[in-house]
Amino acid sequence: MITRDSIEKRKETLSEDIKNVKLRLEEYEKKKLEDIALLNGLSGAFQQCDIFLQELNNDEPEMAGDDGNESS
Repeated sequence: MITRDSIEKRKETLSEDIKNVKLRLEEYEKKKLEDIALLNGLSGAFQQCDIFLQELNNDEPEMAGDDGNESS
């Protein structure tokens, strides 16, 4: 049989569950923002590596034995 007391207890349980889910969602949102920041940092580092590789390729002689000096 359903009683006022059983409904009130059920409401308390549901209220606690709602609170826990909201807290979990807040934690997930915080973690998501941290992961986005980390991803941005990693992407920047990746791009920087591409820039370094491009600079190295530009500094290397184009032909074997070419020291970069034109003495023809």
